[in-house]
Amino acid sequence: MTKALLVIDLQNGVCHNSKDIFNLKSLIKLINERIAFFRAQELPVVFIQHENSLLLKDSTEWKLISELNYQRNDFYINKTHPNSFYKTKLQETLNNLQVRELEICGAQTEYCVDTTIKMAHGLGYQLSMKHGASSTFDNQFMTAKETIKFYENIWEEYFLDLF
Repeated sequence: MTKALLVIDLQNGVCHNSKDIFNLKSLIKLINERIAFFRAQELPVVFIQHENSLLLKDSTEWKLISELNYQRNDFYINKTHPNSFYKTKLQETLNNLQVRELEICGAQTEYCVDTTIKMAHGLGYQLSMKHGASSTFDNQFMTAKETIKFYENIWEEYFLDLF
């Protein structure tokens, strides 16, 4: 059984909207540390990239943020829905790699990260996440910090191991 790191939607158009996503520098540092950890153990790193009318494939907005330590030999999955498994090759890729454990990180907490966590849990993957490994923006109900804490509490209770 293999473990993989799933990095969700850390793209220019997601992270650098009218302002930067909450805690971006710390998020990048943390995720690059997790990427280095996985590579040191020769475990797969999978980058998920959302595509829609604001994130057109191959546009600057669609591309991964430059501060992220991605490499040509990593795995890349395009998606058009908050669920990273929906109509993508993610599950097929994970099956081919014999992955049954996923560590999740990325953006946005309450959208694509949350949806992917819940779907992966439903598919039987063992899930984990490092505290603070997802981010989002302030919204009309909560600050980004409150949103992240709110979702981490739900995930830790029902869906994944938070460390």
